[in-house]
Amino acid sequence: MIGKLLAVSAVLILALMLPACSSSSPTPVTTPPPVTTPPCTQSVLFQGSGELPSRTLVPVPFTTTATARVDATVDWTFADSSIGVWLVSANTCNLDQFNARSCTFLIRSEGGAKPRKVSAANVTAGAYELFIGNFGSRDESATAQVVQSSSTCPALTSVGRSTGYSRSRTVDSPHLSFERRTWK
Repeated sequence: MIGKLLAVSAVLILALMLPACSSSSPTPVTTPPPVTTPPCTQSVLFQGSGELPSRTLVPVPFTTTATARVDATVDWTFADSSIGVWLVSANTCNLDQFNARSCTFLIRSEGGAKPRKVSAANVTAGAYELFIGNFGSRDESATAQVVQSSSTCPALTSVGRSTGYSRSRTVDSPHLSFERRTWK
């Protein structure tokens, strides 16, 4: 009987230990899906050139199609000319408001080297005007390009000084006259 008891005990012990010795499948490791960055997309909204008479502000209208960064590059003939670049929502800034600097500027750049490169982030879809002003006493010729860039595009490298709008900033810029010109 002791032999039978030992045999039954051995079978029970073996039955209890077999699951511990068996190879079970490893616990699966979940890998998060790779993060896909959307590609940089850019659309040229305006590209043209034209005359920029002395002491004149020229509005360049354009329309954005989605919320994006707006990049503008303005170049002119004479390096010593004082040229300013501003961005406003269309039809929200008349000449008196502009000369008082009381408009809501999305971009305001009143000095710096040529070419002037400026940007405004998170500009909503809609109609806008890029104002280009010649503070000098000499007539100029200028070119402008406005690009709508997705947030994944590299930032526009600024050559000139560009600043965001600030109501507290003192501006000693002379008043300008307003001319609607068609640039092509």
